[in-house]
Amino acid sequence: PEWVQDRNRLWNEVEKSETRKNSQLAREINVALPRELSNEQQTELIKNYVQTEFVNKGMVADIAIHRDDKENPHAHVMMTTREISEEGFTVKNRDWNDRELLNQWREQWADHANKALEKEGIQERISHLSHEARGLEQMPTVHLGHVASAMEKEGKMSDRGNINRDRQEYNRLVVDLQKYREEKQVL
Repeated sequence: PEWVQDRNRLWNEVEKSETRKNSQLAREINVALPRELSNEQQTELIKNYVQTEFVNKGMVADIAIHRDDKENPHAHVMMTTREISEEGFTVKNRDWNDRELLNQWREQWADHANKALEKEGIQERISHLSHEARGLEQMPTVHLGHVASAMEKEGKMSDRGNINRDRQEYNRLVVDLQKYREEKQVL
């Protein structure tokens, strides 16, 4: 229906389609946008990804791009849990909650992003795999979130910021150790 283009009406209709007060109304994914791309390129990338992976498969998706922190451009993608017809929302599609499907979405995001980076002649690449799966000794940092991020910007330490500082120091030592091992092997 035409009303899906109106964000307010869309989510009001989603709520109306549910009969239980504790129903899952939507699913959300957060996607880090490559900083190496311009705002326009990021927007094109996320729109193409959402169209291909979600909308073309029957979901209704709502994209909100956040660029308030130039170091962390990202998008929130909200997707309906119900299929839609010309008359409105129909049955819930529980297949869309499958964890394996989530892993496929992550892999497809890496593929879309890497193609966009390659198209622009940018050497950087992303991976959907964890550090462990990639065989990296480094530890991943944790997502700060808006509260901890604001605290850190004000010069206040946060628990999550402390975790990241510890992990960054650990990772620096791991890199130094890897360089030492390589130099030793050459000798």
